[in-house]
Amino acid sequence: MQALILLVVIYIAFISLGLPDTILGVAWPTMRASLNLPLEAAGVLIMVTTLSTAISSFVSGHIIGRLGTGRVTFISCIMTGLMLLGYSAAPSYGWLLLVSVPLGFGAGAVDTGLNNYVARHFSARHMSWLHCFWGVGAFLGPNFMTLAIVQANSWRFGYGIIGITQLSLSAILLISLPLWKVKESHKGDSGQTSDPFIHTLRNKRVWLSMAAFSLYVGIESGTGVWLGSFLIEGRGLNQITAGVWVSLFYASITVGRFLSGFITHRFTNRQMIRAGLIISGLGAVMFALPEKALILTGIVFIGIGCAPVFPCMMHETPRRFGDSQSGIITGYQVGMAYLSGVAIVPLIGLLAGRISLEAIPFCVIVFAVLTLIVTELLNQKT
Repeated sequence: MQALILLVVIYIAFISLGLPDTILGVAWPTMRASLNLPLEAAGVLIMVTTLSTAISSFVSGHIIGRLGTGRVTFISCIMTGLMLLGYSAAPSYGWLLLVSVPLGFGAGAVDTGLNNYVARHFSARHMSWLHCFWGVGAFLGPNFMTLAIVQANSWRFGYGIIGITQLSLSAILLISLPLWKVKESHKGDSGQTSDPFIHTLRNKRVWLSMAAFSLYVGIESGTGVWLGSFLIEGRGLNQITAGVWVSLFYASITVGRFLSGFITHRFTNRQMIRAGLIISGLGAVMFALPEKALILTGIVFIGIGCAPVFPCMMHETPRRFGDSQSGIITGYQVGMAYLSGVAIVPLIGLLAGRISLEAIPFCVIVFAVLTLIVTELLNQKT
């Protein structure tokens, strides 16, 4: 019974992780207008947040080894909630940049800790459903923000709602801390060795795995972050319709991950990854076409294709490299995934702002192909 309760708490924690991850794309057209900022300024915000998250992820294996997954998750949820409230009160772009640093630190450790914890202690089904609950948060976030912009005419109110929601979820995590201690007393979850850096530097397969995570983020985040701007400024959709379509993208990821949980016992992680990347690539091609019906279909296909990729790659980590290294390597994988936001996602925005918004779907196609190539190479070597 305690294991079931803890699993529910972990799912709730991933809802809180997903809530703030997807709102910038919907809020940015209004935010940049109110603060008089260029389109690509969002890329700098993403760079600061993701660099902070990446740093946190790279060292999180050691932090979790000292404090435990439950305690780190609780602290991180508190931190992100407070920083989202800081976003809502931001008087300037400089303030947004400043608040983005601790916001990123809060996200990195909990992301790494929960992914490694579930990969080691639970089945691929629960890993898929874990990321499904991230999708619940990712789906609710744009809806909260759209409602705030349309009804209250304020992106600040949207960030405030999500910040308060995050802090409320942290109370559940606080109550659950004894459950984490009981579970961790039976089996440690740090997954560390005494010399993880040496092992990682000598293992080329680890670097290949990190590259796969980094490239994949170009598909999911490259679509999600810039989708609102593409639909509003590139295809002429209004704020409400664009917000709904962005929500549908994340809803398709969520539904896809829920359904994936029922079929993971029939297919291997590697088969699920391969199929997902092919579907995402086909969706990206439709996304690039001018017909609005095909654009919506393409958005849904990208989401469904993305659904199994990230959780299956995570769940495969202990099986590729062993439990003794999984905590450290998971941190590096998550760190590289976030580091791609420092380079790849802002690069897409720069190309869209300086050349054409049509660069957005083209970049998604390229990253879908590259991710497929790298994951197939990794399969051969592991």
